[in-house]
Amino acid sequence: MKLKLTWLLTLFMAFVMQFSFAQEKTVTGTVTTASDDFPLPGASVIVKGTSNGQQTDFDGKFTIKVNQGDILVVSYVGMLPAEIKVGSSNSYNVALKDGSTLEEVVIVAYGEQKKESVLGAVSTVGAKDIEQVPIGSFDQILKGKSPGLHIASGSGQPGSSAKVRIRGTHSINGGSDPLYIMDGVPITSSDFATLNANDFENITVLKDAASTSIYGSRGSSGVILITTKRGVAGVSKVKYSTQYGISEIGDLRFEMMNAQEKMTFENWKTPGTWSDADIANAETTDWSDYFFRTGITQTHDFSVSGGNEKTQFFTSVGMYDQEGIALRSSLQRFTARLNVDHKVSDKFKIGVKTSIGYSKSNYISSEASINTNNPFAVVYLAQPYETPYNPDGSYNTGISDQGTPLLGGNALENLNVNSSVQNDLKINISGNASLEFMKNVTARVNIGVDYIDRKFERGVSPDTFFGANAGFIGDEGTYEFSNTFIANINALSSLSYNNTFNDVHNLNVSAFVEYYKYHAFNANFAGYGIDAKRLGYATGITAGTDTNGFIPDVGGSVTQRGLFGAFTNIKYDYDSKYFAEFTLRKDASSRFSDANKWGTFYAVAAGWAIHNEDFLTASWINNLKLRASIGTTGNQAGIADFQDEGTYGTASYAGLSGLSVASIGNNQLKWEESEKFNVGVDYGFFNNRLRGSIDYYIESISDLFIDQSLSYSSGFASIDANAGKMQNKGFDGQIDGTVLQTKDFSWSLNFNFNYNKNEITDLGQVDEYQLGTSIVREGLAFGSHYAVGWAGVNPANGQPLYLDADGNVTDTYSEDNSLAQWGSYEPTWTGGFGSQINYKGFSASAQFTWVEDYYRFNNQSFFQENANFSQYNLATSMLDIWRTPGQVTDTQGFAYNREFSSKDIEDASYVRLTNVTIGYTFTSEQLGDTNLFSGMRFYVQGQNLYTWTNFSGFDPEDDNNIAGYEYPTPRTITFGVDLNF
Repeated sequence: MKLKLTWLLTLFMAFVMQFSFAQEKTVTGTVTTASDDFPLPGASVIVKGTSNGQQTDFDGKFTIKVNQGDILVVSYVGMLPAEIKVGSSNSYNVALKDGSTLEEVVIVAYGEQKKESVLGAVSTVGAKDIEQVPIGSFDQILKGKSPGLHIASGSGQPGSSAKVRIRGTHSINGGSDPLYIMDGVPITSSDFATLNANDFENITVLKDAASTSIYGSRGSSGVILITTKRGVAGVSKVKYSTQYGISEIGDLRFEMMNAQEKMTFENWKTPGTWSDADIANAETTDWSDYFFRTGITQTHDFSVSGGNEKTQFFTSVGMYDQEGIALRSSLQRFTARLNVDHKVSDKFKIGVKTSIGYSKSNYISSEASINTNNPFAVVYLAQPYETPYNPDGSYNTGISDQGTPLLGGNALENLNVNSSVQNDLKINISGNASLEFMKNVTARVNIGVDYIDRKFERGVSPDTFFGANAGFIGDEGTYEFSNTFIANINALSSLSYNNTFNDVHNLNVSAFVEYYKYHAFNANFAGYGIDAKRLGYATGITAGTDTNGFIPDVGGSVTQRGLFGAFTNIKYDYDSKYFAEFTLRKDASSRFSDANKWGTFYAVAAGWAIHNEDFLTASWINNLKLRASIGTTGNQAGIADFQDEGTYGTASYAGLSGLSVASIGNNQLKWEESEKFNVGVDYGFFNNRLRGSIDYYIESISDLFIDQSLSYSSGFASIDANAGKMQNKGFDGQIDGTVLQTKDFSWSLNFNFNYNKNEITDLGQVDEYQLGTSIVREGLAFGSHYAVGWAGVNPANGQPLYLDADGNVTDTYSEDNSLAQWGSYEPTWTGGFGSQINYKGFSASAQFTWVEDYYRFNNQSFFQENANFSQYNLATSMLDIWRTPGQVTDTQGFAYNREFSSKDIEDASYVRLTNVTIGYTFTSEQLGDTNLFSGMRFYVQGQNLYTWTNFSGFDPEDDNNIAGYEYPTPRTITFGVDLNF
């Protein structure tokens, strides 16, 4: 009996094993695109719920061991994933749909939506467009990539942020910067240098009321949403990327005099200044050799992502190290990120996103100013016959024989000896949870903190010319230190109901409560009487006494502001054909008085998906959707926290110190408010090979913050008031097209544009006032230049000629004749275009940005082409200065001063080749049996390669209407490697 039982058990185990082995089998297949049946190399094929998976080879083929009944999850970047259940067949072919179709999910305010149901003017920049671009501040990477989004670099300083505008300027004295949200937490542009753009999954730009009104009092200037990367269930993905390259100064559009030319010019002005022998023996100093360098850039990024059906993760570490093209300037950044999503159950999900970044920036002092300490001015204004060093090797500092400071030696000593450093520590943490506690009803909460700890140090040695002559107390250098702590805290709770009735009525109703708090603390001091041996340290300060006078300056500030919002959002669609959306939000802000702290904002939107109608039978139309919206948003930037309260400050009178009124309390202020109307069309033709959108919009802004005059008996000249009005009107659009696509070759083009006409329509108690070099006038665009017209030079006597207020030529200069017909420094047309070519493993792409109808005041030419400043070097164009009767020239004679006029206002329109990338990608099949890499890519890319422009200054692209001697935007070439494990 025992023997028989043993035999039966053995037979049963053998049967079970045979059955198990019979269930496991090898299946093969090919992954292609559904639109044109082309193979997809590198697609992911994973057995659902396991880590068993692989990537397709160059021909889109895969081979994998599975059990009958398993589900294969097939995915590819930019395509919609598909699931295939394994049956009796041993071969499965999968066709993936283009992710640009209407099933694609788009990140929008406080959530995500299917692209088909989005009714707002929204554009998205994906990870592939922002990864591995060697720029320290991510906003500059977005140039030319989204319609209506204009990015203007303010500086080539590594890590510096840019001027960002969405559909133009939205305020006069308030802010026009967009609201930045990263993973649900507001962040600021001042600390972009601590963020790693390689951790971003996508960036969404919200432009109209339908997409921004849900942000209420903060959405007037548009919103930029940053979503960081998340893990995907399946095979873990390990990636290492590195770049190494160089940066150099770009091409200049002007030429400076050499030593002989400058000495000859000085003899023209003052005969006998130099002898013929002096001129003949003079040697020219190229100051750019001393102040500029070839900067080195290197980056390293390592990431791991993956997970299973319950838990997914993404983690990364990164290092960015860039030397600026100017001595001493640099940015070092170290970042780390961990994002985790966990499904506790089918109804309860939680997640956390954390990042930490540390950056160290070496800054150039006096950037953009026209003075003797700005190295970018000195390079061109220092006399070409001066030398940087004395015969004994010391810096050639002090005063020249002509009684003016020696620009070159003084600035070079200041740059090499003195220091200016900023260290930032940034921590961003957000946690989220969602619970479906009853059918179709889900509660969500998201709490986040964005924290920045900033330290700034500046050390100036008493042994330098600058330290002894810049006006520091005692003229013996200085040490300055400031520490700033900023915390942005955001808490959001929501309750949503989502249901479908009769298979055609889709309804989503959500209610939100949001709380935002901003805390900032700053402490700073400046000490004097510096011990040069302890330069850059507080211990080098001499203690201040009544005798030595080295009394330190000490200051600080504490501020906070809060915002509370309650809002609702309702979305409805009928049979994916007709769409409607409604948003209502009420905000209370601490910046306003109790009477005005509440504001109400709304939006109504509708859409019609014509392509889903039965009567539309054209097979070549894949997407055709009309949409329209109207609504309001607000702006509270540009006024102080708690401005309804008056403040006091220290003052002195007759030698006695005391308190005095520092500002007037203003309890009448309220939000600037924008009413936005938008109508647009989304389209996709020929299997979405031609796709894009076009929008027309009108934005009417009221209650602008305007300085209104007060009686001087009040002790103040003006007070803020809600008195102005402005309008933006225009259209923007995007066209993406696949021109040609075969099995091995594809060629695509992209183009986007924005036309924005700005007009100031009301200024309250006045109809115009000057603002710097521009005029703010009813009927004109913001930023309109205001200057006396230039009419040339009288050939008979070299006298400058101008235009009077009636446009007549006159030889009399008067600011009363200033005209506003010289354009605006806010461009009318902006956009970008590019091309991508792929052939087997090779790829090549180019991206351009362009700006049209854009004018800037060129302060560089005013100094370089001005005989009044002959103590500095001048441009070679000054060799054409008028000297003899009958001479035809555009440069007046020595006897006449150069005045500010329209001659200094130049057309700064440009087209810039912002990026070119050429690379080759090896697939796992090509890598053979290494069993180490699943993919490998080598590439070379160039940034800021060439600019076509008539502007004669450093750079037409800038965040300042007056072009000074800013840090030039460098040309950067890098070589990179991406390794996938």
